[in-house]
Amino acid sequence: MINIHARVKHLIQKYGTRDPNKIADYLGINVEYKHYSNSTKGYFIKILTNKFIIINSSIPNHEKEIVLAHELGHAVLHHNKDIKFIREFTLFPTGRYENEANKFAAELLINENIDKCYIENMSIDQLASYFCVPKELVKYKFNKFF
Repeated sequence: MINIHARVKHLIQKYGTRDPNKIADYLGINVEYKHYSNSTKGYFIKILTNKFIIINSSIPNHEKEIVLAHELGHAVLHHNKDIKFIREFTLFPTGRYENEANKFAAELLINENIDKCYIENMSIDQLASYFCVPKELVKYKFNKFF
C-alpha cells in the first residue's frame, strides 16, 4: 500500500513548498489550462516522456488548485499504471486510484503542522473554511479525528 502522507511530506521537504504549480514544475510536468464545455475538470496524461496536467479553464478559480493537486497525485502515485485519467475529477470515492489522488490532494493542501488540540475542537465545516478546501478533503486528511 502506498504511504501517501510520506510521499507528500517528502515532496514538500524536497521542494520547500506545498504549491502544486511549483511542485509540478519541479517534477517536469507541464500544466495547461484549456476550455472544456463538458464536465471534465482536469486530467493527467503522459505521452512518451512528456507529462501533462490539463485543467479546465472554465472551472472556478478556487477549484483549479484543488483539481491540480488531485491530478498531481495521479502523476506522482500512478505514473507507471496503464490507466487513463481522462475523466471528471471528483471528491467522492469512485475507486482506489481516485481515492489515492484525493488523499494526495488533501495531504498537500492541508498543512498538518498545526496544534492537534485546536483541530479536535473544530468541526469539519470549520476546518474546511479555515483551510479553504472542500469538506471532503478535510475528511480525507483528518479521518482519524472524526
